[in-house]
Amino acid sequence: MADKYKNDGTSLWIRPMEPVTDSHRYIQTRTYATDQERDFIMRFGDKRWPHIRPNSVLVVGMGYHWGPGSWQKVCDMLEYTNKVGVYCALSEIQDRCFEPYDALGTMRNEAIIMAQNEGYENLLYLDNDVLPEKDCLVRLLSWGMPIVAPMVREPGTGKPLYGPTDLKENTGLKPARWTVLSMLLFMTNVFNCVGPRFWGDAIGADEGYHFQTLWRYGHRPYVDTNIQLQVSSQPHYPLASNRMSIKDRMEHWDNINKNRNKPPDRKPVPPYDERNVLDGEYLPFTDAARAAVWGVKPKSAVQITDGQLRWTNQGG
Repeated sequence: MADKYKNDGTSLWIRPMEPVTDSHRYIQTRTYATDQERDFIMRFGDKRWPHIRPNSVLVVGMGYHWGPGSWQKVCDMLEYTNKVGVYCALSEIQDRCFEPYDALGTMRNEAIIMAQNEGYENLLYLDNDVLPEKDCLVRLLSWGMPIVAPMVREPGTGKPLYGPTDLKENTGLKPARWTVLSMLLFMTNVFNCVGPRFWGDAIGADEGYHFQTLWRYGHRPYVDTNIQLQVSSQPHYPLASNRMSIKDRMEHWDNINKNRNKPPDRKPVPPYDERNVLDGEYLPFTDAARAAVWGVKPKSAVQITDGQLRWTNQGG
């Protein structure tokens, strides 16, 4: 007997358990924060387990060293995601590295702890050079996969930053052995098997190392070949610096450190709505901007502490 649903604003699930009759049915009830959350469960409730905030995503930027235009692109993606009814929040993780990369694993692990502590169903890792289209996150979520990423190629060379390297564009969802971490969406429960200290700090603990570890627990990444994510800079390939001369290697790392010590670039890039700009920064998630652009004042909260900018939106 198929599941029955009653849609009266509160999703009422009536789940008969075979071979009982309707008179012996078991009932589960769920109340959702938005109509969109409820409608999602009404469509896919028999294919997934419940969650207190279905599809909710904590988007975590690794530091705040945004490339030109990246901050604005990420903000627009978050705004779009929330507007279509997916609960989405942003945190910039403090750069905890004394030298480049030496605490990147700690930063990624901190993101796991934050997502788990706050009860998110999904965690999206973002590097600071990504240029996503506004519907990118919604499209990744639509697959319902434990680990999924867009296609990323090295700018300038076109080198595939995923493996196998022969994946073709616009051919749907494809299994992969590894993918670059520029933009990587996890269901948070993936980390139940590997723990919140999954990511290693050593420079040698690269994608291959980590995805082999996930494979040991039965997880692999999938690549959405329908999404070709643009990034503004090439990977630094830190191990490759060992093949440089001492002078070139010192200059290479000095340049990286100079960029890390700059203040964050959150300036708007044309075209943009001037109502989304506050003190020269693109901040579309403030109440003032939303009231001006959306015509209503949604429930929202903005917090800037210890170098972190955090935003949550309850819809509106």
